[in-house]
Amino acid sequence: MRMAFFTQNVKKGGLDTFVVNLLLHWPSSDSITLFCNRSHPGLADLRIRVPKHVVVVPYDFLIAQDIETRFADRSRLVQLMIKVLFRLVGIPYLVFKSRQLFSVARLDRLMVINGSYPGGDACIGATLAWATLQPGRLAWHNVHNLALPYHRSVLRRMKERVIDWMMAQSVAGFIGVSSSCIESLSIRSGLNGCRKAFVYNGTEPINSAQIFSLREKLSLPAGAQIVLMLAVYESRKGHDFMIRVMRDVVAAVPEAYLLVCGDGTEKERQVIRNLRTMSPVASHVVLQPHRPDIGNVMGQVQVLVAPSQSDESFGYTVAEAMACALPVVVTDVGGLPEVVEHGVTGYVVGRADAKEFAARVVQLLRDEAQRRQMGQMGLKRFEKHFLAERMTREYVRLSDNPVLLGQDCVRRGAHS
Repeated sequence: MRMAFFTQNVKKGGLDTFVVNLLLHWPSSDSITLFCNRSHPGLADLRIRVPKHVVVVPYDFLIAQDIETRFADRSRLVQLMIKVLFRLVGIPYLVFKSRQLFSVARLDRLMVINGSYPGGDACIGATLAWATLQPGRLAWHNVHNLALPYHRSVLRRMKERVIDWMMAQSVAGFIGVSSSCIESLSIRSGLNGCRKAFVYNGTEPINSAQIFSLREKLSLPAGAQIVLMLAVYESRKGHDFMIRVMRDVVAAVPEAYLLVCGDGTEKERQVIRNLRTMSPVASHVVLQPHRPDIGNVMGQVQVLVAPSQSDESFGYTVAEAMACALPVVVTDVGGLPEVVEHGVTGYVVGRADAKEFAARVVQLLRDEAQRRQMGQMGLKRFEKHFLAERMTREYVRLSDNPVLLGQDCVRRGAHS
């Protein structure tokens, strides 16, 4: 079978992890093509990390996220005009370009991997284009974040409803990465008739052996207690919240440090730098770019935190922490409570409760025995629910048997 995956990505992070883990375990008997936007900053890494038999095809037709960079040398007025024009005719253009892309490749089946819904405009265009080429084998539309409500503007809302109606006719179904993720699609009434299911994300077992001393590399004291946050530099991830939390953590555990690693634009990074500068515990907050040595880092920290404030459908880093037998403290946002078993593998705290969040972090920093116990329980939970092989098996099953997309799959993916 000639299977294809189509994605549009803006940053390195969880979506890349998903793609790599899925393709590593996809049956090698299939011919596999991965379409990814050429402007994706993680494209080079994807080429290296996916199996050698996967053909990676970068597409470079215009997408909304690239307008500012492609036309950076033009005036703001010209950029605005292009944005308005693209908003009007962007979807038909993307359907046309995607159709050209697929026609040349001669494919049998397609899964579109979208960040959220409606998410990437190219992902919408690709789904609609595929339906015109393969009406008998509609594409799966995989979503990795919570759906957005319809726009407040009447005109924008009308356009979105039309697109949703077209999507409802053009997909085999929607597959989310958690119950919370797939349930969020209910706010898009145009999709109510679509079949929906979820499959928990999975990842490979992680070797947490030390490659080099993290404390030496970051110039931290030998006895530093490190709280790790792996997240793109977006406000929804809760950097502001976590920096405030560290005031209480450092007051109780003076040797505590927060290490933040993630991808982001220079503007996004500067916002977090400013928050750190204004904090009374600025010297205890270390900001780093995206790091590929996840195992090395997780093997040398005490706790992983996911202080997300909105739009967190799963929390890949939390599953990765469990794979490294690392206890976690997370907020009760989106799919995070589905991944973490409160009081067993870590703690789930109200998204606005900075005091309680700090208290749980301090509790774990002070109690090594509890960290080990929770870490081991997290590892067991990871092996049961979040292995990449299990995840891929579910996706292959859906791809081979479209009639199974529905309640049976929901039960198989459900939290237990």
